[in-house]
Amino acid sequence: MKFITVFVTLGLLCLFMPVVHAGQQESQELQLGTAAPIFFMGTYNPVASGMKRVFLDKLVGDNVKNSKKLVLLSFFEIDCKPCKKELPFLQKLYDKYKDKGLAVVVVNCDHNKEKIQQAKDFIKKSGFTFPVLKDRFQALQRRYHIRSFPTMFFIDAQGKIANVRIGYNEEKRPFPMEKLHKLLGIKSGPADSPSP
Repeated sequence: MKFITVFVTLGLLCLFMPVVHAGQQESQELQLGTAAPIFFMGTYNPVASGMKRVFLDKLVGDNVKNSKKLVLLSFFEIDCKPCKKELPFLQKLYDKYKDKGLAVVVVNCDHNKEKIQQAKDFIKKSGFTFPVLKDRFQALQRRYHIRSFPTMFFIDAQGKIANVRIGYNEEKRPFPMEKLHKLLGIKSGPADSPSP
């Protein structure tokens, strides 16, 4: 009986050890200049966005033929007021730069059924044409170590994290348009910045 208990305990330890190691790797991946964790996930707005699922490694990376120059990946919850201000601004950015290599992907992290329904209603009413992902079980939220909303990652054409932006307040901390233009290969000018 003791042999079986020891065997089972060792087996469980072996199962959990790689999980801890994988978590440490993910933490290192989130530093600037390192690879963004890849994912694929379904959308709340497949008709408006034209995408039922989003695969990061089909948008950017060395193996993608027509790689996007930049992916803005932003995480939000429906009760977050700054998020509700950021999302229409992201739509303006997407409309202006989608033909120049910009992709916008937004992740909803609500898990409560009532909040999910509110998020769906908000997404539909707003008519967002970029994909809004379903992260009901916070799998992607955990992979990207999101602790506050909104949090946005700039992911470059090679699939590496080029910038991280936490919060949204255009008055105190304007969106880094110069960084966006640089990653898209566009010369910056005052007329290039859509109003928030």
